[in-house]
Amino acid sequence: MAISKIITFCAIFIFSITAAHADWILNQEKSNLSYGSIKKNSIGESNHFQHLEGRITEDGNITLLIDLSSVETWVDIRNARMKEFLFQVTDFPVASLKGQIDMDKFKKLKVGGQMSVDMAFDFDLHGQTQVIESEITILRLSEKTVVVVPDGIIFLDAEKFNLLPGLKKLKELAKLPSISSAIPVVFHLTFNQVP
Repeated sequence: MAISKIITFCAIFIFSITAAHADWILNQEKSNLSYGSIKKNSIGESNHFQHLEGRITEDGNITLLIDLSSVETWVDIRNARMKEFLFQVTDFPVASLKGQIDMDKFKKLKVGGQMSVDMAFDFDLHGQTQVIESEITILRLSEKTVVVVPDGIIFLDAEKFNLLPGLKKLKELAKLPSISSAIPVVFHLTFNQVP
């Protein structure tokens, strides 16, 4: 089965079981999830994913699906290597983030207002699940549009997601002395209320 079909199937399955209550859908065109990589100890690069799926349900359940095959590093050979050796998308095509938000506070947020929330997310990547804690800010742009951003940079440890062998392979292929295993992540996610 093609990776794109697997992503679509996963999204349909996860979101269909909550369809009766779901009312906030990720606007992919106005959302971004980027991560940084540091090589040779001082050279930083920014990469992102082109395909995301997300939903916030009436019960406050947050789900974000990341299509790892949509990674964009701006270099074709590097994209291919990231998919094959780091993310291993044939076996692990999707990363997922799941959490819970207090919808009573969410619904009381007025247009033009913002609120900060301490969150704990279950992040599944490369077959490993870790709890990611972060303070996020929710901005209400209109009655039907909110934007979610982290209050600071989130750092992931590649070792905890069993990504060190992939990093080692990338380092060998690119003939680099080092690639940092600390991965900074930033995002802004726009959600629109469905009819």
